[in-house]
Amino acid sequence: MNIFKEMLLSIYDFKSYGGFLRNRKGKVFCFGLLLMLLYFILTWIFPFARFHSITGGFVRLVREYVPDFKLENGRLWLEESFEYDYMGTYIYIDTNEDYQLGEGEELMSGENAAYSNILLMNSQKMLMKNKGEIASMLYSDLGLEFSKENLMGLASTYYLVLILIMVFGCLWIILLFFFGVLFVALIGMVVAALMNYNLTFGELYQLGIYARTLPLLIKGVLKLFSLTIPYFFLINFGISVVWIALAIKEMKKKPLDSIHAID
Repeated sequence: MNIFKEMLLSIYDFKSYGGFLRNRKGKVFCFGLLLMLLYFILTWIFPFARFHSITGGFVRLVREYVPDFKLENGRLWLEESFEYDYMGTYIYIDTNEDYQLGEGEELMSGENAAYSNILLMNSQKMLMKNKGEIASMLYSDLGLEFSKENLMGLASTYYLVLILIMVFGCLWIILLFFFGVLFVALIGMVVAALMNYNLTFGELYQLGIYARTLPLLIKGVLKLFSLTIPYFFLINFGISVVWIALAIKEMKKKPLDSIHAID
């Protein structure tokens, strides 16, 4: 049977689960890979595509929102002062020779300060506060020379790194998926015993792969639209266990030996 048809049947047709047990191991593995690919598209590819369409991507963000700057010979030059104030974080950068960081000491001190994270920068050094810890650093100690032009030049590297992150991210969620099915199969053993139906751990693992379809698609849609459901972790795996129980209920009506792979 077409894997996409099996994916649809695994959501609602519990009579099909007996036929799934007759599938070749390679086909079952491919089913799991395809399921995780769809989940990856929902949770990684679509959000990134939406972000890129809204912002125009990394290059456009740097070009339009990062002011012209240059760090050279231990001194920072910024085309114009920059200020950011949002949810307990304050950033102020002014490379005008008249601006001294001592003017920000009052902002940094005090237990009742409004900001938990502060970054102040002038032409020679930066002053930082993070969760009560205050530190300063001279640009000359960094030994770096950097500019907005250099940042723009990192665009190709940025996309390469992004691709690598996505590849490793996809591999990681695939590993998590097959590990999570172990958990479903273990609970399935208890369910099968309570229902007085004999299935091997391998068969329950195979059923678990198909039983993960609906909860993972729901989880993917929730992530896509940034929605949350309380205790969804329990609901997520609970659906899979219930689906295995319903599949066993159908298989008890017909001897497993008489069930063939679904065409």
